[in-house]
Amino acid sequence: MPMTQDLPLISVVIPVYKVETYLDQCVESIVQQTYRNLEIILVDDGSPDRCAEMCDLWATKDSRIKVIHKKNGGLGDARNAGLVVATGDYIGFVDSDDWCEPDMFQELLESCLQYKAPVAVCNVFVDWECGWPTEYETFAAECSCWDASDVRRNFFNGKLTAWAWNKLYRKDLIPDLKYPTQAFEDIPVARNIFTKIERCALTGKCSYHYRQRQGSIVNSAVNLSQFTLIDELRKNAVAAKAFLLEDVAVARLAVSSFNFLAKVEKGKDPALKSKIPSLVEDICRYQFGLREKSVVRKKDKIFLYCIAKGLPYKMVFGIRRLFQGVYWALNMKGGQKKQ
Repeated sequence: MPMTQDLPLISVVIPVYKVETYLDQCVESIVQQTYRNLEIILVDDGSPDRCAEMCDLWATKDSRIKVIHKKNGGLGDARNAGLVVATGDYIGFVDSDDWCEPDMFQELLESCLQYKAPVAVCNVFVDWECGWPTEYETFAAECSCWDASDVRRNFFNGKLTAWAWNKLYRKDLIPDLKYPTQAFEDIPVARNIFTKIERCALTGKCSYHYRQRQGSIVNSAVNLSQFTLIDELRKNAVAAKAFLLEDVAVARLAVSSFNFLAKVEKGKDPALKSKIPSLVEDICRYQFGLREKSVVRKKDKIFLYCIAKGLPYKMVFGIRRLFQGVYWALNMKGGQKKQ
């Protein structure tokens, strides 16, 4: 095996904020990677718990670890702070409440080198804290490579997620890895990168554990900041025009607008209620793209289609709630029979 100094250096940036319960597992999973030539950058984003102390302790245990202490600025700002000091040939991100399989960075790097790709992506375990069974986000079943047209189509239709942390980026992409201070900060970065690169490697292996916590941003109650997702998907639809993929992007937007509308319709927040007309417009205006395979539950397709065809959304969701009640009752009845 070549000497460590002859191997590419991978900088792993880990933003840290209020995760003292999970931080050791996360850092341990990076320290124990089979690929040893790592620069591990822990960014303490002004965490009010013991995280700052824990980061400093880790730095005494492993010389590859650097620690940055800064005022709280959010996830994107913490990633940017880590990039400022990163010296690696490749860049990776890990969220501090998640963890990685031991060979993740080895697999990602080998895929980049094999296909001469500026980005590599691994599949993801979605681990639910509430006890639900682990799910799998699969981008490819085996080691492979997408060309530019595949990358763009799969990004705009939502199959290739914007997640920062299941990917490895070549250092020449650092100028494009500038995260804004907003919710869903990874979408504009991914849009910038995936509309530029000529190929993307896929390891075909599940290597990243995405922990779903009850209080995480993704699972928290719907709020106005989460509307940023819709705004970013609208920008995706505009960007997709240049690649003749508008129908693909607007299908993704319509599905997300429907899902968001379903949450907002049940709430009482006036600021969110004011967004309803534009959500309905997203669905109705872009109905021609609904045939594109998108992330929508099968039993919701008919309700989405009804709104797209002009039926009042309140009526549609009223029927949907009735349907869900019957569906739940039948499932419970079926479960009792099996016992």
